Amino acid sequence: MSDDSPKTAVAWMLFASFSFGSMNALVKWTSPDADVWSMVFVRSIVIGVVIYSICKQRGVNLRVIDQRSMFLRCLTGLIAMILYFSALGLIPIGQAVTLQYTNPLFVALLSGAFLSEKVQPIVLAMAILSFIGIAMIVSPDLKSVEFNAILALGSGFFAAIAYLYVRKLRTTEHALSIVFWFAAFSVAFTLIPAAPKLPSLLSDPVLTMSLIGIGVGAGAGQVGLTFAFHKANAAWISAFSYLTVIIATIYGYVVFGENLDSRDLIGCVLIISSGIILTISQTRRLPPKETKIHKESV
Repeated sequence: MSDDSPKTAVAWMLFASFSFGSMNALVKWTSPDADVWSMVFVRSIVIGVVIYSICKQRGVNLRVIDQRSMFLRCLTGLIAMILYFSALGLIPIGQAVTLQYTNPLFVALLSGAFLSEKVQPIVLAMAILSFIGIAMIVSPDLKSVEFNAILALGSGFFAAIAYLYVRKLRTTEHALSIVFWFAAFSVAFTLIPAAPKLPSLLSDPVLTMSLIGIGVGAGAGQVGLTFAFHKANAAWISAFSYLTVIIATIYGYVVFGENLDSRDLIGCVLIISSGIILTISQTRRLPPKETKIHKESV
């Protein structure tokens, strides 16, 4: 008996989008006082503790079978997070989130090399549309390039590689194990660079709550995604994940007084539109089990 409920799924996706949007806003708000290493460290600590508790409760085996793929998933995911958090502190939230959401495009384009999957014609068509949008944001005058925007775009690229390794790991590792080891890897890697500033940051109650809030927002967003994909068809509900872009842009306008010019807005629309079409078309080609694991693990 199916327990699908589209309305419930949309509600969970709204919750996830609000959580991720709030995380983005907290990263930007904290950026003037906290370095990227500290934000990634605390975020990963929060998620790691929660996921470890869930794994212990469910009896999930955290032993890694494919250690090479797990290491590369963690490394590329961490690079993506560092680039993304850096970009959030430097450019409007709407721009950063939109460029980071190019990862479905890169997943589709790179899947041929990583997973020996044939690149479909629709992928090439959406790639052209998306790259036009990227150009409008990254190089508005088509002469110079906004380096800070490249950070967000690079985040999307490395996130795509991380997702591809998640898809490879689906046959050997539990989804929760992948999430836990990514958090543990991020904690270990950022501990030393974060250490000098952490004591002063954690001595400020407001900054401490903000840093913890980044982790809570990321974790809550992941919970929302998980329940959303449990309650509706993955191809259909995937399109609603782009609500994060809208919510983040609203945060940027209301909280930080950010405005996107016409080129930025058109670029965002092109990227989001191509991403939605691509996500739906690609998700429909995945077996149900693979779709579930792919969405719950990153």
